[in-house]
Amino acid sequence: MSLITDDPDRSPRDCATKRHHHHHSGGWRQRRLLIAAASGAASLLALCIILWLTLRPSAPRFTLLAATATSSNASTGGGLVHLDAALMAHNPNARAAALYDSLRARASYAGFQLATAGPLPPFQQAQGDAVLSASLSSAAEASAEEAADGRSPALLRLRIEGRLRWEVAAWVSGERALAAECVAVAAPSQLRAVVLQGTECAVTIE
Repeated sequence: MSLITDDPDRSPRDCATKRHHHHHSGGWRQRRLLIAAASGAASLLALCIILWLTLRPSAPRFTLLAATATSSNASTGGGLVHLDAALMAHNPNARAAALYDSLRARASYAGFQLATAGPLPPFQQAQGDAVLSASLSSAAEASAEEAADGRSPALLRLRIEGRLRWEVAAWVSGERALAAECVAVAAPSQLRAVVLQGTECAVTIE
């Protein structure tokens, strides 16, 4: 049974038309909102990519400035071996500060492993250079044969390991593993006191 009225605005046919129009308008508004949200997300992603390509930090560089290896037995070249080393860390980035943490130095001299040094204190480096120092000693006495055979050059290997983060304005990146490998050669006549200068180190970041 239907209710019939003389008012055309309240006729059953007109109500059905209004309901259809309202449903169509609601669907169009939802599509517009989805399109606007997708456009905003695409713009934000493009901006992040542009900022990353523009501000992407370059890896720091390390240089072995000087290293002195001494033996407690100057006559034979054996005994306890002590190494003092100075390195330079260079941050080439103008807009990104390097945050170093848990830095440790490991070294071997003439094939003899030296004890691992204690961790260096964490520090932040803006663009430029910073000088680091490391002091290592052998855990036990080395014989003259272990220190060097007297016929070939003595090889010094110094490795710096730690964690690296980048800071750009208020944004700080996640931690990356950092390693700098420095290799230098000393003549046998310099066994008891080795001074090396300007040796570039190989840097890896993972």
